[in-house]
Amino acid sequence: MKKYLLIILVAFALSSCSKKSTTEPEVKPSIDPPKETKWLSPIKIATYNIEYNNSNPANPADTWVNRKTLVANVFDKYSPDIVGVQEAYFSQLSDMMSLMPDYAYVGKSVNGSVTADRQLTVDIVYKKDKIEILNWDSFWLSSTPTVVGKDWGAGQLRICTWALVKDKSTNKQFYFFNAHLDFTGTEAREKSVKLLLDTIPKISKGYPAVLTGDFNFSQHDIFYSQIRAGKILIDSYELAADRTNTTRSTFNGYDVNATGDRRIDQIFLKGGLTLKVNSWAIRADSFNGRYPSDHFPVMIDLSFEDN
Repeated sequence: MKKYLLIILVAFALSSCSKKSTTEPEVKPSIDPPKETKWLSPIKIATYNIEYNNSNPANPADTWVNRKTLVANVFDKYSPDIVGVQEAYFSQLSDMMSLMPDYAYVGKSVNGSVTADRQLTVDIVYKKDKIEILNWDSFWLSSTPTVVGKDWGAGQLRICTWALVKDKSTNKQFYFFNAHLDFTGTEAREKSVKLLLDTIPKISKGYPAVLTGDFNFSQHDIFYSQIRAGKILIDSYELAADRTNTTRSTFNGYDVNATGDRRIDQIFLKGGLTLKVNSWAIRADSFNGRYPSDHFPVMIDLSFEDN
């Protein structure tokens, strides 16, 4: 009797296992297709040192009265949406706004003034129908950035102007920084780069950020390596899908025969964000054989992720 009972129990167990294995659904791994990144309509960004109103240039043809129309021609030809402009006196900015009625600007002089002429300024020039400035201010490139002053062996007062910007066509908000670094001392540039790397994330926080400027150092210098090592700012040149005039120097000194590949005017982007640089270019235009400034503008076409 026990023998038959054991046989029945074994048969029942085998039957149960068989039913369980045939009734459980087959589990297949779930593989979602990769998310396609959607991009907002691009924004045209530039940096441009237009040189101060030098009343005694090496060539009289390079006085501001002769150059101002040429600078306006560059804006008319390329129609940038927002530009970091360095060195312009307020009277030069006034001339530009008269010739370029679609544009406005914010900024102050290195002495902290918003009106006093014949002082170097660091400004943000923007197209009024495209860009809205929500807030802006400046800080000095010194150990006391909130007050007027120079430091670290700098030859001149140096400043960075920033703005919280809204692209009206996409409602995208981002921070825009524009700086002009010193050229006389190693310490001034080293400490200024460190200040920018510390300050830009604090001001911009979770927003995308753009830094334009005349840095007075090129991609071949140690200060450029310092920026790369900071892993906060990325050179837009490195991200660009298309590049123009990559072997030109951005400082031309009004010399049509100038050679070299030193990019001292640059556009950096805050890292860790999804950005697409569609194009990067040094715009080396001349008009009737004359350059508008002793610097060429650098321009990029930038798209932000639609999120």
